[in-house]
Amino acid sequence: MPKVLIAYAPHRLGRNRAGQPSLETHILSTVQDVEDALLAKGHHVERAALQRDVRRFLNRAKRFKPDVAFNLCEHVGGDYRLEKNAAAILELARLRYTGNPCLALALCLEKAMTKRLLRAFRIPTPDFEVVPPGESCEDFPLPAIVKPSLTDGSLGITARSVVKTRNAMRNRVRYVHRTFNQAALIERFVSGREFQVALLGNREPAVLGVAELSYDGLPKHVPRICSYAAKWVPDSPYYRHTNPVLTGKIREPLRRGLEAIAIKAFEILGLRGYARVDFRVARGRPQLIEVNPNPDISRDAGLALAAAHVDISYPDLIDRIVQLGME
Repeated sequence: MPKVLIAYAPHRLGRNRAGQPSLETHILSTVQDVEDALLAKGHHVERAALQRDVRRFLNRAKRFKPDVAFNLCEHVGGDYRLEKNAAAILELARLRYTGNPCLALALCLEKAMTKRLLRAFRIPTPDFEVVPPGESCEDFPLPAIVKPSLTDGSLGITARSVVKTRNAMRNRVRYVHRTFNQAALIERFVSGREFQVALLGNREPAVLGVAELSYDGLPKHVPRICSYAAKWVPDSPYYRHTNPVLTGKIREPLRRGLEAIAIKAFEILGLRGYARVDFRVARGRPQLIEVNPNPDISRDAGLALAAAHVDISYPDLIDRIVQLGME
């Protein structure tokens, strides 16, 4: 069986009560899920942390001589803008690796660039404007949603991101500038149904499933959006009441349309391995709102649930991603 090196990027969040470094727990949990799945399929597995000083990681890889690296690096040194650099390091080290290449990760991180490319191929995506630090926008149509232009994993997206007044929009743009030191992306807010299309493959990606996000139980005054809290804060209302439903009622023409647009976006952006494409649908018309290369691959995350829906077990999903990486 192939030798697999799990590459991940630990992130120190501070210190715990005992004074020991406190690490981000989600990535460590994902590493364990992937390692258990690989061992269940008979792979030889080691794990190696990739940090800003990459020498220790490269030495570990040189000793282990993996057939493929399972890339779980969402950042480097806590900087999510460097996710693409982790893939570049694997490429420079001549290691085959799972998931998306450096260029695709870079394009999808640049939300405005992604939208411009998609529009060039006539893929529908909401109107938008980029506001650099120190500048403001006064005439963008409302309601809108304001996001950092260079983040991943819904970082910076909260209930306050959805703005309905000029003053709220100005405040949120300033918040993005101040907190993330980057441009703000203002996007027309589409208030319809929300869907996620999970994809698996390289040159000919297959659709694992089309899930509709259910916000049942979320307080009425809270915007229906897949916020940062919905993904990463277990004790929040968003986390408890944002759920992908794979058996929801989706009319077949809409399903086919979502799948076709998702596959086209996958090809346009040069994705490979696995990805998730997010949509809002109002009046039956899909609008692509996000392309997620290398989405969360945890055992209980949306991609694994989509695979289970088509009778692909979690170990089989992880093994398939390894095989795609080795291609």
